[in-house]
Amino acid sequence: MTDNRTGHGPRRFGDLARPLLSPALRKQGFAQNEIVTRWTEVVGPLLASRSMPERLRFPQGERIDGTLFIRVESSFALEFQHLTPQILERVNTFYGYRAVVKLVMKQGPIPRPAARSKAAEKPLPAQAEAGLESSLEGMKSGPLKDALNRLGRRLLADDEG
Repeated sequence: MTDNRTGHGPRRFGDLARPLLSPALRKQGFAQNEIVTRWTEVVGPLLASRSMPERLRFPQGERIDGTLFIRVESSFALEFQHLTPQILERVNTFYGYRAVVKLVMKQGPIPRPAARSKAAEKPLPAQAEAGLESSLEGMKSGPLKDALNRLGRRLLADDEG
């Protein structure tokens, strides 16, 4: 297991989960399970949100010219099919050799991460509210100011809590 952290900070979840997932993924043909744990890096966030690799099969005794079985949302299947050459290129670039030559799509639902519920926003103390407003005073109204306001509120609420 590689330790992708500097100092004493947190470790990536994928690094912690890899030893636990390896046996189950190997049964599905994923001898190199990074394709599953790093699918977002391989194909990008848009494709990863609408697809997931299910199985990787190689010809008997080989580790090249494999077939990657992918579950794809039904509404996205046609677009995914048109992107097959680019996806194959990305997967093979990830592996560093011609590991996969064919994609087989299976349409179906993709598990979504549980939606995070918005915590009820507690009102800030008057002094913190005034400080936040004065720090944003000179900014033009718009999305940036709104985002900074929300960030400031969260940071100040965390300091209070």
